[in-house]
Amino acid sequence: MNIFKSKRFFLILLILVIEFVLTLFSQLIFSSLSYLAFINHLSVISLLFFNFGLIVFIVQGGFFDGVVYSFKRFVRATRKKTFQEEDTEAPMAEYRHRDGKRSFIIWPLLLDSLFLFLLSIFLSWSL
Repeated sequence: MNIFKSKRFFLILLILVIEFVLTLFSQLIFSSLSYLAFINHLSVISLLFFNFGLIVFIVQGGFFDGVVYSFKRFVRATRKKTFQEEDTEAPMAEYRHRDGKRSFIIWPLLLDSLFLFLLSIFLSWSL
């Protein structure tokens, strides 16, 4: 399989270009063109993309499904005013089971953002 024809390689390049364009655009709007400003904007933009990727990664993984299920059980119990009864258990069909698959854009987004953030740290040390 040729790496340059794969979908992941295209996504990695696309995300890199988008982050660099946003960095340059934010640098033009908010500050003058300088090396230090470029590093600062690159680190902030890359961390924003990294946080977005982590949030999507966590939500798609089903981390909050147990919390939502327990809140549904609690609300059902408080509506019936039956905290002491044993049958306040919500049916397990309401609990969402996930297969563990994630969107195809998550890994390139996380890796690119982490790479650009580490690049910005390296560039700041080279000043």
